[in-house]
Order: sequence, then structure tokens, then C-alpha cells
Amino acid sequence: MSPKMLCSILLPLALLPLGACMAPSRAVDALPDDASARTQAVAQLKDDLSGAPVSAAGTAPRAVQFTGLGLSQVSTQPGTSINERRLMAIRAARLEAMRDLTEQIHGLQISSESTLRDQVLRSDTVRGLVAGEIRGARTLRITPKGDDSFEVVMALDPDTVSYILRAVGQRG
Repeated sequence: MSPKMLCSILLPLALLPLGACMAPSRAVDALPDDASARTQAVAQLKDDLSGAPVSAAGTAPRAVQFTGLGLSQVSTQPGTSINERRLMAIRAARLEAMRDLTEQIHGLQISSESTLRDQVLRSDTVRGLVAGEIRGARTLRITPKGDDSFEVVMALDPDTVSYILRAVGQRG
């Protein structure tokens, strides 16, 4: 038997005892006792979106309002006038806030790649991908920050989050 074939048989057997040390299948079960209501809500959303089984004794924590923050600079925006650039900066900040909300509801997929040559790191790339649908977000405030940027805060109410979960085929 070749060493490669032997490793492919023995390695999974060596990892079997580690199964007892692995994290619970539900995020809610892994929470510490003193977790905040917001942390409990995020864990419940993760379980809802991943389709994790619900324990008979477990009840969903009360959902909380989710907020997203977006920032954008005026000077980097395209436009022929300062007012046009300001409007574009507000629009860009709104999209950034929506992306922030999408990350909180649907999660962020991370992929990375590192290249070593002669035990020296040659390149290291990390990518994040956000995909999801957000409906019913409302703008809480648009605030100028200094002379050249805007901050936009948007929110999703708990009922809206439940609606989104139902829309993607999960319980909510």
C-alpha cells in the first residue's frame, strides 16, 4: 500500500476523536450565558439562514433592530458641480450601509489564498463576498462629516428581518 493511500485512510480515523470537541451545530447553543440580546439575535439569524435544527426546549430570542453604517467622500465622486458630487456621495454611503445590513443578515463569505516559495510568503489575498436581498430598510440619518464626507445610518426592524427570512425560505 502506498504512503499516500495509507494517509488517506489513517488521517480520517485519527480525526474521529476530535468530533467530540467540535462546536455545536447551532450557533445559539454556542453562545455564552452572558451574551447580549443583539448577539443572541445574530446567532439565531445564522441558524435560521443555515437551516440548523431547532431544539425542542429552545426558543428564539426576541429579534432586535439591525443598523448599517455607510461612509463616503464627496471629493472622489464624479460630477460637474459640488452639489452633484454631494448627492453621489450620499448615494454611495447609502449603498455602503445596505451592504453592511446585508452582511449582518446574510453573512459574509471569505476566501483567501497564500503563495509560498522557498518558505517566503510571496502573495496573500483575502476576498469577501456579500450576497443577499434587503427589503424595507429605512434611512435613520444622513450626517455630513467634516467638509468632504457623509455618514448614512440605515435600519431594519425586527419584523422586516423576519420577513426577509421567510422570503428566502427559512422560518422567521
